Amino acid sequence: MTADKRRAVAESDYRFMVDAMADEVLMLDREGRILTWNPGAQSLKGYTAAEVIGKDVSMFYTEEDRQAGLARRELQTALATGRFQFEGWRVKKDGERFWADVVLTPMRDESGEHIGFVKFARDLTERVERERLVQKQRDEIMQLSTPVIQVWDRVLALPIIGTLDSQRAQRLTENLLQKISDEEAAIIIIDISGVPAIDSQVAQHLMKTIDGARLMGAESIISGVRPETAQAMVHLGVNIGNIRSRATLRDALQLAIRLQTQSTTRHDAA
Repeated sequence: MTADKRRAVAESDYRFMVDAMADEVLMLDREGRILTWNPGAQSLKGYTAAEVIGKDVSMFYTEEDRQAGLARRELQTALATGRFQFEGWRVKKDGERFWADVVLTPMRDESGEHIGFVKFARDLTERVERERLVQKQRDEIMQLSTPVIQVWDRVLALPIIGTLDSQRAQRLTENLLQKISDEEAAIIIIDISGVPAIDSQVAQHLMKTIDGARLMGAESIISGVRPETAQAMVHLGVNIGNIRSRATLRDALQLAIRLQTQSTTRHDAA
């Protein structure tokens, strides 16, 4: 078999393999214009070969990315580094966006001269949507695990149940500060009766939450302080300063209502 025939067979086998692939596999010229269009590309983007051959590959980019010249920069990076891989939004014929995993590789002839690019693309939208759903469910669970309840005019209660890790503590503080802003709250009851144990990390998170509430103009009351909790906080050297504390949530609510009533009376008298 001659070299030309072997080359023709190899090219035929390559085209057969590319056409059989479910993913997009294209060849681009040196300027990024489309030279080939396999069935996987048509299935992914909805265009026929006649609609795209000779067109610039940027036709699949979002308007924002086209304006920014993203396609040109990606081709330049692929040529400079030998390979470029990225994930981002691309656009189908009907305008629908999808999340694509794209790989660009320069092509060179036998002499090493750059003659174009091979572009591989895969639709990862399902994976991204699944990850987004999982994150949404986590956020909802986190929201349920750190509820902020309005119990009286300008009085909020934050019952903490379970342990406090860094992520949960951050979400707890964010939710509380937002609720203080929304309700113009003056008093916050932080109930820790559901916290199994107080260690240095939990105590630090509590104090940061109280400090954040103070900066928002709200006074904090800690409720659910059991004897062992108080002992642990003393042992850890936690200085609660002038923060009021009560043994039960009921006592804390009574204190909060009394303080709020006194504040309202003083305001009316003024």
